[in-house]
Amino acid sequence: MATSLPNFLPLFLILCYVGSTMAAVHIVGDQLGWRPHSIKVGDTLVFNYDATKDYSVAEVTQFKFIACNASNAKFFDNSGTSSVTLTEPGQHYFMAQNHCLDDQMVFSVLV
Repeated sequence: MATSLPNFLPLFLILCYVGSTMAAVHIVGDQLGWRPHSIKVGDTLVFNYDATKDYSVAEVTQFKFIACNASNAKFFDNSGTSSVTLTEPGQHYFMAQNHCLDDQMVFSVLV
């Protein structure tokens, strides 16, 4: 049985490429906290938090992010588990309404 490595090499390379382009799920608040992750278009951010403590997640503009203002947010949820799939490249700004002034519950990421 003479199976050679070159026969499997193209399949291996294709599988490596497909695996590297698949979307990932990132847990915000894991061991990295609300710190940047390596994110790409199609990835999903999952925010887990205690909804009974008036926490929330809002995706806002840069101006609203700096001002700690979640009004008219692009995305807003206060269910305790919020998922956001990033469909556009660029800078994305997330914050917890009423809890961002201490810089602990803010998250900005370049996609």
